Amino acid sequence: MPEGKLQDEQHDQHVLTVEGQAPEEKDSCGPILGCLLTFFSVFFIVITFPFSIWFCIKMVQEYQRAVIFRLGRLKRGGAVGPGLFLIIPCIDNVQVVDLRTVSFDVPPQEILTKDSVTVAVDAVV
Repeated sequence: MPEGKLQDEQHDQHVLTVEGQAPEEKDSCGPILGCLLTFFSVFFIVITFPFSIWFCIKMVQEYQRAVIFRLGRLKRGGAVGPGLFLIIPCIDNVQVVDLRTVSFDVPPQEILTKDSVTVAVDAVV
């Protein structure tokens, strides 16, 4: 087999990921345990439906996004919001991120320049 063709085949085997998302890694205990935990949690939610729905529905505002971690790993699809979304209470962990710009005032300070002139400087960061 020519060398160029071998390099092309090796190049095609690389996994492409969307920018900002981590590549999926294999679990050491396998995906079966995660699927089993998810199944039992959903089964428990269905059995206790009228009461459990209050714990499953979350809401974020227009200026917020929710990042959902399922069993400690980022859930496929990235951040969700604004609006309502469903979680599995025992398996999902929700971190709400505020997208608003926060500004801080730096108190005015006097500095001395090279030519020995004092200048008052203040800033907003």
